[in-house]
Amino acid sequence: MNPARGYIASGEFNGHRVPQHIQNQIVKTYCDANNLKFVLSRAEYWINGSTDCQLWAALKEGFQHIVFYSIWQLPEKEAVREKVYKYCIKNKIILHFAVEQIRSGETNDTFTQFETLIKSNLLILNEIDYEVHLNCLTKLLQQSGDNI
Repeated sequence: MNPARGYIASGEFNGHRVPQHIQNQIVKTYCDANNLKFVLSRAEYWINGSTDCQLWAALKEGFQHIVFYSIWQLPEKEAVREKVYKYCIKNKIILHFAVEQIRSGETNDTFTQFETLIKSNLLILNEIDYEVHLNCLTKLLQQSGDNI
């Protein structure tokens, strides 16, 4: 079993606040289902979306697997997320997101997909015209065909 450091938040992220003990249970369940040995989570001091403390501490500990409670716990600033992605690729760290049941790979492709998901959500949160947005997503899915 590969050891995996958990990563949870102590405050609000993506408009939600989830108690830490629930986040830890979800992360542990994900680890169990994916043959990872859960190592106690680092709880981020989520102050104004800052992830400068515990996320980087977790990344630099030497674990090859970091299991986030949710993808929405990635840094809010795109430039900071890009630094995280590059660090993970360089150091062969796989990021897992328990709620979404997704994980990164060893190339930039999955991180590009993460950015598409994050940016799509940000568009929705910015009160766009939902009908137009859903029509665009439908067209995109139709174009993707069997690749989904």
